[in-house]
Amino acid sequence: FDEAGQMRDMVQNHLLQILTLIAMEPPTTLDADSIRDEKLKVLKALRPINSSNISEKTVRGQYTGGFVKGQEVPGYLDEPDANQKSETETFVALKVEVDNWRWAGVPFYLRTGKRMPTKV
Repeated sequence: FDEAGQMRDMVQNHLLQILTLIAMEPPTTLDADSIRDEKLKVLKALRPINSSNISEKTVRGQYTGGFVKGQEVPGYLDEPDANQKSETETFVALKVEVDNWRWAGVPFYLRTGKRMPTKV
């Protein structure tokens, strides 16, 4: 996990897949090529996150020690075999926007993390 983090593991591989399925237009047919084409249109329509807006559109963090259901739990750096110098994010939140006629002005909030209060 430490090599990838939440951004590469969950956002890039899973949450963007879910976003494309939600935001895509109905494909002309239900074959794999038509679905892929519609998903690709969503990805191409994502408003870029860059150095000028990254602080407004993203949050990254790493969990620290605390309590879960009354039990003391260690922080990420205190976990067994943890890289003590790790800056890998264990939490990511993004505000993304799809620039097309259907979703113009509608933000999508993507959020994932380890040791969150609830699992979905």
